[in-house]
Amino acid sequence: MFDSSLRTDGQRRLAQLGATDILIGIPTYKNAPTIATVMENAARGAQRYLPTWRTALAIVDGGSADETVSIASTVALPPAIQRIITTYQGIQGKGSAVRAIFEIARAVRARVCIILEADVVTLTPEWIARLALPILSGEYEYVVPLYARPLVKSAINDLLAYPLTRLLYNVDVRQPMAGDLAVSGEVAGKLHDRDVWETDVARHGVDIWITTIAINENLRMCQVPLGPKIERPRETAVAYDPGFVQAVGTLFRMLDIYRRRWIETRPLRRVPVCGEMVSATEQRLTGELTIEQLVEAFQAGARRYRRFWRTILVPTHFDAVSDLSKGRSATTFSAELWARVVFDFAVVYNQGETDPDKVAAALLPLYYARRATLLRETHARLEAVEQAIQTQARVFAEQKPYLVYRWQNYVPWELGGVR
Repeated sequence: MFDSSLRTDGQRRLAQLGATDILIGIPTYKNAPTIATVMENAARGAQRYLPTWRTALAIVDGGSADETVSIASTVALPPAIQRIITTYQGIQGKGSAVRAIFEIARAVRARVCIILEADVVTLTPEWIARLALPILSGEYEYVVPLYARPLVKSAINDLLAYPLTRLLYNVDVRQPMAGDLAVSGEVAGKLHDRDVWETDVARHGVDIWITTIAINENLRMCQVPLGPKIERPRETAVAYDPGFVQAVGTLFRMLDIYRRRWIETRPLRRVPVCGEMVSATEQRLTGELTIEQLVEAFQAGARRYRRFWRTILVPTHFDAVSDLSKGRSATTFSAELWARVVFDFAVVYNQGETDPDKVAAALLPLYYARRATLLRETHARLEAVEQAIQTQARVFAEQKPYLVYRWQNYVPWELGGVR
């Protein structure tokens, strides 16, 4: 692992950056259409709501071949807002960029480090104040957003990260894989020094990793309402999604790291909310994938992974998902079956004898089917989606005895891994 996350030119630019109270870091990779607006709104938020605090924007790029860097270099910013644009060294991915931002935060002795995603089209200046103030007040060390998102875009959070995090660690944080966040400068420095930056954390696993660390190491954390979050459309239903594999792999890997904690039973703790709720302007946020596209991707994945699923799932679960792949049954994937399937995959990911990445990749088609089911059941209406997600989280909790049993009794050489 590199001693510094920054390349030589970045280290030189960092030396020219003065002391800063608020560092707003934006990891970028081919974000030319949106980076200017994100930077302008971030700077406007700092100038309007936090004028007495010294602020800098750090754009850390992953080698964009488009105009991202040149646009970021020429965006007009208020004179009081400093700017550093650099690249990182290490494994290519958002996590490596975040590590570089944490290094910058420590170097400038920032009191708060905010991470923003570069493709958000609904970011407003108010986001900066809401993310920064709980930390600037000294009351909290970690801040995560509460926002409404299209079901398809937020599905990995809603279907996996949220219910599994709530079940495992008995902490209700609605967006554990939010993408945008804020940490204190001290926490940023400590996270930078962790020996994880040659794993999937350096890619797309960084968001859930930070939240899991915060929960299990008892950081003072809160949630802040930010309203709707809509990103520039990019997603397609693909047979293999590296981002999904890396994020889910990190989520599953944390089960093993903190297994002594989640085996125990604790009362549910709700993370406090700081600030008034922001109502979504749209009551129906669909995203860009349709039910038909999701079902087609599921059925294609079933043809590809059916034999492998048999080695992961217990026989009853394998039979159930096989039935889903026939005809129009794909959109009848129940919350109960989904919870138990996820548990099967999590156990085999950690204790099986096959490639863990292959296990995470094989979950993707089933994830598509569960998404399609929720779209059909809720018609993407925000209130209905939220009710369905909360019901699903309760089902995950109810099924915990199955997860514990499977974890404690799994043997790879038996059919379905059951003794």
